[in-house]
Amino acid sequence: MSQEYYSVEKETNLGTLNIGLNVFQSIIIETVKAMDGICFEGNMINIPGNAPINVRLNKNNQVIVDVAILIDYGLNVTTTTTALQNKIIQSCFEMTGIKNIKVNIEIKGINF
Repeated sequence: MSQEYYSVEKETNLGTLNIGLNVFQSIIIETVKAMDGICFEGNMINIPGNAPINVRLNKNNQVIVDVAILIDYGLNVTTTTTALQNKIIQSCFEMTGIKNIKVNIEIKGINF
C-alpha cells in the first residue's frame, strides 16, 4: 500500500510540502499517551480499518482522524473526549501548522 500525504496548498519557490498521514498518527499516539485517564485498547496492532488510530483525507483535503480509546471509570466522558479532541488538534497544529483537522473519538470501553 502506498503512503498517503496531506499536501500543503501554499507552494513557495522552495518547492511543495507533503506530510505523510503517518506523521499525524505518530503525533496522536504521543498526545493520547500524555493525557491522564485515557489509553488505547490492547497492544495497538495496526490492522487496516481496525487500528486504534485511522487517519485519512476527505475530498476537500481535510485530515480526518478516528481514535478509539478506553476511558477511566469515574471520568466525565464528554469533558474528557472534548479535551482530547482539542489537544489532538492543538498538537497537530503545533507540529505541522495544519488546522484543517476533524477528530472523531470512539470510546471502546471503561477502565476499572
